[in-house]
Amino acid sequence: MKTLIAHCSKSAVCKTVPHKSETSALRPTALMLAASLALATFASQADASSVLDDGISAYRHGEFEKSAQVFTPLADQGNATAQYLLSCQMINGVGVKANEDAGWTMMKASAGNKNPDASIVMARKLEATGAPADLIRTLYQQAADQGQTQAMLWLALDALDQGKTDPAKEYLTTAWEAGDPRAATLLANRFAASDTARYQYLRQAAERGEMRAAAYLAEEAKSLGDPAEAVGWCAIATGLPGHNEDVDWKTIGDAVEKNCGKFDKDLEPTERAANRERVDQFLARFFDGYKPWTPWRACSVN
Repeated sequence: MKTLIAHCSKSAVCKTVPHKSETSALRPTALMLAASLALATFASQADASSVLDDGISAYRHGEFEKSAQVFTPLADQGNATAQYLLSCQMINGVGVKANEDAGWTMMKASAGNKNPDASIVMARKLEATGAPADLIRTLYQQAADQGQTQAMLWLALDALDQGKTDPAKEYLTTAWEAGDPRAATLLANRFAASDTARYQYLRQAAERGEMRAAAYLAEEAKSLGDPAEAVGWCAIATGLPGHNEDVDWKTIGDAVEKNCGKFDKDLEPTERAANRERVDQFLARFFDGYKPWTPWRACSVN
């Protein structure tokens, strides 16, 4: 091994090199060592991922003491997801002793490790305390860069408030491409180039469960003289549950009548009954294959 060591001054040229036979002998050993280290690293990462999955499963099933036990060492190691979920438990005192200060410190650490959910939670907390706008924007941008559409919507509205329409449209377009129907509603009302484009945005948004889009469509149908679609869209905007069977349909029917009866109240009784049949047909078509979007929510413990 001594032949591998060369001592040189800054001005000297190192000429001492290992003998070819030595490099031949060392190369397989070095490769084996590198491979072993790579496999060990991969195995360590895989084990950590598996443990994290166990913690998340426990969290989702309400086994909060178990999830806290899993998350704590991972959080200490800087795992952003573990930090985020454990901080939620700490803030709420579920599965662990309540400690809001430590919980928020951990939430901040999770955001610092670029967990998008923690970034949004911290951004909202800063908004509530009147923190500088640039700091809040940075957190939302951090979440948006990881595909979090909730953050994109905030950034879009913030850009609109500043009169920056191009970046606002870009944020909304990206959020809509990711499937967030709220972005489509904003695109419809802010950037649609035609009535047809606006209708398409609103229709697609409503089909993903965007109630505000359905409310706009109800007014649109009314202006076009289509009481069946007007009542139908209004019913959807009211929160009609679609295919759900375990619901109080009388309560829903009463709510629809209260909120949507205005759209066909001027019809004669016979015409109104016929219109309601058309409403039922419209709703049956609408809810065939209905797949509403699930909006972002902060971590919660129940």
